[in-house]
Amino acid sequence: MERAWEAWYGVIFDAFRASGLSMTYGQFRPYCEGFFDRPEPVGFTEESTVVERRMRQLADEVKVNLPRSHALQAIEKSIHIWHDYLQVDPSAKEVLGLIGRHRSVALVSNFDYAPYVRDLLVRWELESFFDAIVVSDAVGVKKPHPDIFRHALKRLELSAEQTIHVGDSREDVEGALGAGIHPVWIDRQRSNRWQADPHMGVARISALYEVLDLLD
Repeated sequence: MERAWEAWYGVIFDAFRASGLSMTYGQFRPYCEGFFDRPEPVGFTEESTVVERRMRQLADEVKVNLPRSHALQAIEKSIHIWHDYLQVDPSAKEVLGLIGRHRSVALVSNFDYAPYVRDLLVRWELESFFDAIVVSDAVGVKKPHPDIFRHALKRLELSAEQTIHVGDSREDVEGALGAGIHPVWIDRQRSNRWQADPHMGVARISALYEVLDLLD
């Protein structure tokens, strides 16, 4: 992940330098820290996606006039480069295929650039496994807010009681619980960075294929 972020910083820096940024890389990088973790910017009406608004806010902070076309190019390139360092779970296709034989499957994702989520699924040949794809940028709400899960339930025409949600963060678990969905916490590294409260009824697995044992 460190290498992925370094590559991301480099692409964004090059885009800003091409638009007149006078800072060095070392001076510019602190402005990018927490880029995706900050509250979503408001007050930018031209940009249609959250990540575009974040880019505009960053440009304002470093006093650079970044044309929207340049911002979009930088966004596309930076996300592609970042994902070059990621690998899909090797069991994903098999597990999703087995589940999808008799059940509906949805993807619920916190992501600031919805168009690329579908591109990534196509790239990894996963799109066909999902009956619904719900991305926070497109629906305007993020996990742990339960409404993003309700969007998925509506698309699948299922009730919360009929559904489980597999996620790897506290936002996944708390959001699912808030929507009345049975949460499953996948902790691949068996780490102790966050322990699900045993009284919350949260199932815990360490590998994706273990989900199959939780289904009726």
